[in-house]
Amino acid sequence: MQHCPHNDKPFYHFSFLKDIKINGIYYNSFSRYLSIYPFIRKEHFHDFYSIILFTNGNSTIRIKNNTYTVQPQSICLIAPNESHSFEGLEEMDGIIFFFCQDFYVEEFSFIRLLNIFSCTSQIMGSICNPCISLSDSEFSQVNGIIKSIDQEYQSYTSLNNSHVIIRSLLNIMLLRLSAFFDAQSEKPNEGDIVFIHELSRLIDSYFIKEHHIGFYTSAFNISEKLLNDICHRHFNCGLKKILIDRLMQEARKLLWSTELTISEISFKLNFEDDSYFNKVFKKQTGITPKSFRDIHKKLIP
Repeated sequence: MQHCPHNDKPFYHFSFLKDIKINGIYYNSFSRYLSIYPFIRKEHFHDFYSIILFTNGNSTIRIKNNTYTVQPQSICLIAPNESHSFEGLEEMDGIIFFFCQDFYVEEFSFIRLLNIFSCTSQIMGSICNPCISLSDSEFSQVNGIIKSIDQEYQSYTSLNNSHVIIRSLLNIMLLRLSAFFDAQSEKPNEGDIVFIHELSRLIDSYFIKEHHIGFYTSAFNISEKLLNDICHRHFNCGLKKILIDRLMQEARKLLWSTELTISEISFKLNFEDDSYFNKVFKKQTGITPKSFRDIHKKLIP
């Protein structure tokens, strides 16, 4: 367990889960998860994404000081660093699914992930709606994908490709959920959709070479304020944070998948020096690059 800066509530890193079968993802029934980790009922934060599909019971869930009604066929999305609690949900059951940003971004767009989970935060006056009720048809679609994930999760071995299949199924589920959440909220501006697609392509191409916002404002010929307004509207954060998060995702990948030294990774990611790289990494993750590598190596099967 770590502690979230400026907050006295518990902050949990993915490594707190002791029954992980596949590094970067976690799948369990909601009731079993609470029985294994009863302390998680209290208000807390964590550094991974959560999807909870409720199948039985009626109650409320608390997310970021707001209370939402949940019932069978309710689904909730919880982004990293959003406070929430499970107190009073003893009669509820369903499926809980956690995944790390790095697991998803290994093959799919970080921008897409931010956009999908933007529904969990009140952005520029729009309605915050992290929990919605699915129609019978929507529930059937999501439940079918979850059953496929369950099958792959249970059959996983270090010799098969279940983790790759699960990542693809997760992407399909997120795309479905994005459509369901959009249908129950304000329609995105068509011009913004095109812009987001282009911004995603630009970031993936230049995030290592170009750390500064000026490059991206010049590319689109717009002001920094307008660019940040669009980012806040769709991602609940400014472009600077998106660029840093993308860099840190690449740093984490290099730390666990290569034997490059910290200095070599810093140079490869175009940081001015090792100390600045260490400072940024620790600020974003709460631990040093060396500590992250040591923790992550233990998690790899």
